[in-house]
Amino acid sequence: MKLLILSLLASGAMSAAVGEAGLKVKRSTACNCDLFFGRDRVTSNYVATSPGLITVNAFYATSDNRNHLLVHPGYCRVTWDRGNNPTDCSTWKQYAGPNGGPCPRSIQQKTNFHCGGID
Repeated sequence: MKLLILSLLASGAMSAAVGEAGLKVKRSTACNCDLFFGRDRVTSNYVATSPGLITVNAFYATSDNRNHLLVHPGYCRVTWDRGNNPTDCSTWKQYAGPNGGPCPRSIQQKTNFHCGGID
């Protein structure tokens, strides 16, 4: 009986510790997002985490044979859907673009992307 009580107390303490330390969702004030097209990318920085759709300016960069990025002058446009939980950058979706500016038409399609939060 004592062993059962000790086991229950220990598991409850471990659950509380994990719940406090490991399960919190990070809330960001802004996000950086990269769209990847092979070795090329379109980057939008410091995108606000308010709800709804947002269209932002983004940089288009190509990679040379030595994996150095060349950032092209001018901006592309990308529209992000920040969804129901806009402060969690990992839940964002690419809604439209990239288009305009230096972005070639061949990359105006949905592709792999990553959004990460900024504190």
